[in-house]
Amino acid sequence: MARTTTRASKARAVPALGRILRALPRIGLAALAVAAVYFAPRWVWRAIVHRPEFHVNPVALSLNGHPEWIDGPSMLRELRKELSALERGQSVFEKDLAHAVQHELRSSPWILDITRVERRLPNKLAIKAVFRKPAGLVAFGEERYLVDKDGHWLPDDLFRRPREWQAESIPLITDQLLDRPPPIGEGWDHPRLSVGARLTEFFLREGLLSELEVNGIDVTGVARDAAEPDIILTVPWRKDDGEVEEAQVKWGKSSVYAQLPELELPPFLVSDSEKLEMLRSKLRDHASLRGIEYVDLRFHGKVFFREGD
Repeated sequence: MARTTTRASKARAVPALGRILRALPRIGLAALAVAAVYFAPRWVWRAIVHRPEFHVNPVALSLNGHPEWIDGPSMLRELRKELSALERGQSVFEKDLAHAVQHELRSSPWILDITRVERRLPNKLAIKAVFRKPAGLVAFGEERYLVDKDGHWLPDDLFRRPREWQAESIPLITDQLLDRPPPIGEGWDHPRLSVGARLTEFFLREGLLSELEVNGIDVTGVARDAAEPDIILTVPWRKDDGEVEEAQVKWGKSSVYAQLPELELPPFLVSDSEKLEMLRSKLRDHASLRGIEYVDLRFHGKVFFREGD
């Protein structure tokens, strides 16, 4: 009986095997169809993204807005030069493109950060950047140089004076130890010029430059162990006969030292805000510091001064 069952099973298996063999071509075609549906778009996409018309063109770089102290066309020319270092033939669709653009443009001495990179088809890029900003004006020889708060020189063909400077007379930062013009892309005489620039920003922000004509900020004494004050302001005033004299404001050390790791904030420092109030108290008695030879603001709660002849 068992032998009869085995023969019957074999008889049924033969037709089943035949059906499977006959179905194989159809299964293979179906598999090929599925593979085509899955892989064909990738092949097509790869072919598209690497077409020449999608290769990034550095000359087509644009700025997605910029502050008013930037000369847009000139700055674009500079940044396009930086971007020319990108690997040739990069597709605008490359997933790491934004990172590569940020890497190249952050090396520019005029940029602090790249906050956004936009692709604009077929082969253009637009960026949003944080630029250095003029914070002070340095006198060296007969020339005047814009610097930012870190003492970096900002060329006149790329940067303009900020709008808030227009209504004020900006004091000239002087350093008698300067021995060379500003280097490109590096801090210039850091940290002394940086102190002068940050103090200029403080005076603008607090409105002093609209109350008093400060024509100079001498930072020669910054970071030096000397008897003279670290910082001296000069304020011109006119005598009755029209002759111009200058009052000195002995400012001493500044609160901005705390922003610069190269400088140590001394104990018992009279803050810049306190010094400003002390100076204003003297202006109530001597408008424009007329008739004053010097005012010393380096001591808490006490203003020392000397009247001129």
